[in-house]
Amino acid sequence: MMLWPVVIGGISGLALVGALYRIGALKERSSLAVMLGAIAFFWPVFAVQADATVTILVVHGVVFVLFAALAAFGFRKSAFVLACGLIAHGGFDVLVLFTGHPGPVWWPAFCGALDLVVGVLVIILIRTHRIPA
Repeated sequence: MMLWPVVIGGISGLALVGALYRIGALKERSSLAVMLGAIAFFWPVFAVQADATVTILVVHGVVFVLFAALAAFGFRKSAFVLACGLIAHGGFDVLVLFTGHPGPVWWPAFCGALDLVVGVLVIILIRTHRIPA
């Protein structure tokens, strides 16, 4: 059952944003850019660990490069872009949950919930002028 990974991922996302906000790390975009790039890097790592086919390795490698490029673009442009990138990665996690993936069975539910919660909370913080866009 995927309920617990979703709950724990969502709570982790809430705690992560709360901690980053409290220490002032969300006043600039670098923490969000690093988070987006690091989160996207897990899938190629899982593919290598699972000794996946070349096709799976390439697919997850390309997806990582796209999210890393989005992280670099968002770092230069806007925290809003980074928040949307995290939400998009959460959507990717949901997709691989239903289409098969090389990672732990619980990972897409956990990471998807974390990504979505972090992305939505960052947008709320931007919209309420608590952090810069």
